Amino acid sequence: MSSSPVWRGSCENKLMRFAALPIASIIFSLTYVLNDTARPEKQLQGLGWLYLSSVLVFAYSAVYTFSKVNVEIRDEGFFITYGSFRFPKQKIDWNKVASVQAIYVEPTQWGGWGFRWVPWKRATAAVMRRGPGLRFDFANNKVFVITVDDANGALEAIRSVMDRMPPN
Repeated sequence: MSSSPVWRGSCENKLMRFAALPIASIIFSLTYVLNDTARPEKQLQGLGWLYLSSVLVFAYSAVYTFSKVNVEIRDEGFFITYGSFRFPKQKIDWNKVASVQAIYVEPTQWGGWGFRWVPWKRATAAVMRRGPGLRFDFANNKVFVITVDDANGALEAIRSVMDRMPPN
C-alpha cells in the first residue's frame, strides 16, 4: 500500500514543450514542398510519407512527454514521472540515498536539456530548464540531478521523511 504524498512538485520547459509541434509541422511542410524538386528516385512516394509522418509524430511525442517532470515525495521514496500522462515512472528508495541537497542547475553542466546520462560525472539528470533543483548522492557514488520548482521546500520534505525513518 502506498502512502499519500508528503510533497508534490513539477518543472516544465514550456518553450521545448510547445515549440516541438510547429517545428515538426515546418519539417513536414518543407519536405512536401521540396519533394517535387528532388530527382524522381529520391522523391517520397506512397509509404515514404507514412514513415516520415510516423517519425515526426514519435519525435514530437517524445519531446512533449520528456519536457515536463512531476515529482512526489512519499515515505517509500522519491517518485518521478514525465509528461501529462505521468509515464514512465521512476522511484528512488530512501535507503540508497547518501545525501540530498538543493542546488542551482545549469543545463550545460549536465549535458543539456532533457533526460541525460553524464558518464564522466557518474550521473544521470532530468534537466527541464536552468534553475532550482535537487542533487541526490547515492551510496554507490552515483549522482542524480533533477530540476524542480521550490527545491528548498522539497528538500525540507525529504529531510522530514528521512528523519522519521528507522536507522539502518
